[in-house]
Amino acid sequence: MNTDDLVQKLARELEPAMPLRRPAARAGAWFAGATVYIAALAIGMGFVNGYPNGVGVTFWAVQVAAIVTSLLASAAAFASVIPGLSGRSRSLAVAAAALWIVILAATSTADADWSAVSSATHEWWCVGFIVAGGAPLLVVLARMLRRGAPLNPATTAAFAALSIAALANVGACISLPHANSAITLAWHGGVIAVATMSVAACGRLLFFWRLAPKSTKG
Repeated sequence: MNTDDLVQKLARELEPAMPLRRPAARAGAWFAGATVYIAALAIGMGFVNGYPNGVGVTFWAVQVAAIVTSLLASAAAFASVIPGLSGRSRSLAVAAAALWIVILAATSTADADWSAVSSATHEWWCVGFIVAGGAPLLVVLARMLRRGAPLNPATTAAFAALSIAALANVGACISLPHANSAITLAWHGGVIAVATMSVAACGRLLFFWRLAPKSTKG
């Protein structure tokens, strides 16, 4: 088939494609739905531990930082599947995550009780909340991201996982709060780091190109 025939064939068989909305709009829509889902899980858990006396402004500052990180990470994930788009969203997401870590580390240093970290077996509830609660969100987000062009699957997967884990972390902290920030840093920070790296490592399994079936015609 020569070039002219190929162009004519493509022109005849070309189907119009619905353009994707801007990454910020898609991220906002996903984040709104994910927030409702996480809030429902948190309410369903029934605020198991109640609110300890140590929970105050610093506790909510950490949660706000996590929410901002989740939102910006989701925007970075959606932007990463648009070829040629500026990397500004990725930089903002990384900066937000760094600020979140700094705030959490600062509060942990102020009221740290590291002796309680290893014995805080109730934190397995939080681990379960973040991992099991976030799994359905990963399925939905991965499906949305596949509509773009995930040229760097690991990067897309990492931002997607960070967004989900950060938001699920907020739900876990609100549902199962505790005054010792050292426990949050060690347990929550650890599971978020492991989850993000694990999902990033599986990026090519989540985001792959679907090849068109080979023609049987000679």
